[in-house]
Amino acid sequence: MCRPSAAVQCYSVAAIFAIAMAGVKAVSRHPVTVVMSFDGFRPDYIRPDETPTLAQFRDSSSAPPYMRSAFPTKTFVNHFTIATGMHPESHGIFDNHMFDRHNETMHYTYEQYHYDDKVVPIWIQNEYNGEGRHSGVMMWSGSEFPYQGKHPTYTVVYNRSMHWNSRIDTIMTWIENENRPANLVLAYFEEPDKTGHKKGINSQEIKHQIARVEDTVKYMLGQIKYKNLENKINLIILSDHGMDTVTYDRIIFLDDYVSNMTYKSIITGPNAFILPNIGKFDEVYTNLSIGANTSKTFYVFKKHQLPDRWHMKNNPRLNGIIYLLAKPGYAFWYSFFQEILEQTTKEMFRVGTHGYDNDDPQMRALFIGSGPMFKKKFTAQPFDNVDVYPLISHLLALKQTNDARHVNGTIAGVEQLLVSPKSSSGRMSSPLLLIGIITTVIDTITKRLLL
Repeated sequence: MCRPSAAVQCYSVAAIFAIAMAGVKAVSRHPVTVVMSFDGFRPDYIRPDETPTLAQFRDSSSAPPYMRSAFPTKTFVNHFTIATGMHPESHGIFDNHMFDRHNETMHYTYEQYHYDDKVVPIWIQNEYNGEGRHSGVMMWSGSEFPYQGKHPTYTVVYNRSMHWNSRIDTIMTWIENENRPANLVLAYFEEPDKTGHKKGINSQEIKHQIARVEDTVKYMLGQIKYKNLENKINLIILSDHGMDTVTYDRIIFLDDYVSNMTYKSIITGPNAFILPNIGKFDEVYTNLSIGANTSKTFYVFKKHQLPDRWHMKNNPRLNGIIYLLAKPGYAFWYSFFQEILEQTTKEMFRVGTHGYDNDDPQMRALFIGSGPMFKKKFTAQPFDNVDVYPLISHLLALKQTNDARHVNGTIAGVEQLLVSPKSSSGRMSSPLLLIGIITTVIDTITKRLLL
């Protein structure tokens, strides 16, 4: 509400804002944030000669050299860490495939995403804040499930056959919806990860997928410009983890060290959950430890031995589990590798994999932030992806509701990206707001004169 002493200024701001938004389709009165995640996209995939749009976008925006993924560096783990602002031990997801409460394998189930009903993804938190806020989620991991009985306003379930440009077109209809305009959108794109797993990170096939990402980001930027939303949308381009290549001579066969009749396992690349049979824990642990010390290709952990910095061990879902992690460049043999080998030879065997220590440079993720609230041409210091949640919360001016768990991420590591850091002021002053709106008007008028 305008104070009497600032009435003239407030009326001017309102008039200028009306001019600036004239001709722009209906969008939310709240700040709008769009997050696009490209699975397995390494920061070093961006090269000026091969991805000029991405390179220019990165250089003109706010971007660190890399963003640290959560451990394990897997898709479900990291997308849910980004969506909740919580470490894996807090949100309960430790891999794409895990043991359920009955010690059977679970993969993308309600139970997997509901370790604690107080864990609320940001698309639900946004709508809990009310006042006309609406969320749209395009194929993001975990988005099909209700949380505290609630779904986001818009959801598209995973469908790899849906063209990427069509996904963006759908996103824009959510943002421009006259009755329920989305002020938060999260969108997932399954490449280059999917191809990287089958062909490795240096293949021609993965270069084609990197080119798809380039074209898709270019299309998104074009849509934002065409719809005159450059000064309305804060756009974040990121990935969940990196990827490395494994050859056949670096495959670890656990049967060489321990009888497979003494345990159950869930193995995906460099990560393995080992559940010893009753009375066999010490035997299995000892044999695996001997194998690790002899081969020097993997690590063995009891739950309490897991490093604190991985934020895994304080969760009952790992009770009774022996956890294995392959060293960089190595991986455990499992069914997917068998499928790849059936299509090639041992000499030509090349697979891409991830899940390694999040300190491994090959596991680094991408982050680029652009829009009215981000600095331009700013190279940031690396930060953890658990901090993306508080960053988005700040962009959207969200408050944490009482029925949700406290997040682990903080704004401290990411406020460096912002034009107006949260710590500097609780709200933007009127002069700064006026300057920002005048800038918007000038940009808008200039663009119209050039048409």
